[in-house]
Amino acid sequence: MTPSPVSSTVDPSRMRERIRLPLAIPVQPYLKDHHFDGKIIFPAVEILQLLAGSALSYRSDVHVRRMRFASFDRLLPVEEDSGVIEACNELEVYECGRISSKFITEGMIRGTTIRRTKVHAVVDFAETGERISGLPMDMASALEGISCGVSSGKLYSDLVPFGPSYQNITGKIFLSASGAVAHVQAAEHPAPSEPLGSTFPLDAALHAACAWGQRFHNTVAFPVGFEERLVVNPTVPGETYFCRILPAPVTGSSLTFDIWIHDLSAGLREYIRGVLMRDISGGRIRPPEWVRSEGTDPLAVIRGECRALSVIDHDTVVDFAINALSSDERERSERMGAKRLRNYLGARLALKYLSRKLSGGDRATPAADIHTVMADGIRPCCPVLGNTGPMNCSVSHDRRFAVAVAGDGEIGVDVEMIADRILKVRHAYMGREEMTLTDASPLGVTQASVRVWSIKEGVSKATGRSLAESWKHVSVSEIGINESRLSVEGIRYAAFHDTVDDHVFTLVKRE
Repeated sequence: MTPSPVSSTVDPSRMRERIRLPLAIPVQPYLKDHHFDGKIIFPAVEILQLLAGSALSYRSDVHVRRMRFASFDRLLPVEEDSGVIEACNELEVYECGRISSKFITEGMIRGTTIRRTKVHAVVDFAETGERISGLPMDMASALEGISCGVSSGKLYSDLVPFGPSYQNITGKIFLSASGAVAHVQAAEHPAPSEPLGSTFPLDAALHAACAWGQRFHNTVAFPVGFEERLVVNPTVPGETYFCRILPAPVTGSSLTFDIWIHDLSAGLREYIRGVLMRDISGGRIRPPEWVRSEGTDPLAVIRGECRALSVIDHDTVVDFAINALSSDERERSERMGAKRLRNYLGARLALKYLSRKLSGGDRATPAADIHTVMADGIRPCCPVLGNTGPMNCSVSHDRRFAVAVAGDGEIGVDVEMIADRILKVRHAYMGREEMTLTDASPLGVTQASVRVWSIKEGVSKATGRSLAESWKHVSVSEIGINESRLSVEGIRYAAFHDTVDDHVFTLVKRE
């Protein structure tokens, strides 16, 4: 494996002490489910656990729950019939208080009597480090963008083919261009859970990152290091957690991620910054075709007609997203049933993400400080840092999506599921000319009718008219797959459409 560029800046001349501590590691049956390229591989997360425990056994004051500059330089294959792995922890103690720990094995070079030392992993334990800032609750609890849901069965059969003991993503993993979310469980195998907590949630979170790389960068990437890991509150065997994977912009052949692991009450358990992942197979292992993204923006048309756009797939929202609401938003939510609350929460999250985009990618403002409802309790609001007032915006939701857009003038957005039931009420929202237009449309009567409905919803939001007024005063004159024309009491407007699966997104604004 190519060594990781993640490295410490400690001056070697300031080292005060070096010591080797022996490690005798029993090979438990569950470890044989962790394999790569036909070989059993000892997990990096367990190496970190062993190094931390060994360091504490030598010095009880070592701050093992803050790790920095980890690199996994060489895989550790495990023979099928191995009973014990003999290794050692080489500790280097520096004047600044930092302790560097190396996981080392020794063996004979085949056919010789020469002993060879192999360094498999290196990590520093530090008393202090950069302040860890939590991910704002809206970003931690939902995934922005058009998502792809992959069942855990499909994930582990096709993308991360580990055995049952390491299949610890439950339900579905969701992947979008902005990252991934998944529920991960702390399996109850006889793995050490001290001093860093269960090894399985972080291991499963890395599976999610691996799946993201396969979908969006056609790369089967595995971890080779990280900048920093902070164990805030160790995970517990038998419990389930929620992980959020946030990719950095891709440069070169490596992928970089930040990972947050929360419990289901929103408590932060672990944060891992700067996880470096790359293809370690030399290109021999490729993702299956079905998972690969087409590489195009499914909302490119309407994104090009507004200042910013944000979309939330309701299925990616975890229950503790309620903590992202402002006090007024939360007060309104308390009177809602489950279905209405789901849609309301998705819309609020979409607007908060939209606000962050318009504020230059803001990640510092707490989610509860971004209020997304006007004083009338009806119209949406999208505050922007540094602006004296909110940006013009619009929000919509259907059964699957919530979408929010912002623009410089009147703007309205709508999302609708394509379904024949909309044909039953055409006489209520269409005039005679519009019905003739939809009947003759090359899109088909259902697709065309959904666009007319969606256009009139969009006009209602853009102009502040009631939906009934919009039905009456909007006249659609052209219907296209991506662009339509209309007028509102003689004023000309344009509508822009994108289709995602069986949903039509429509943006309306003045020509």
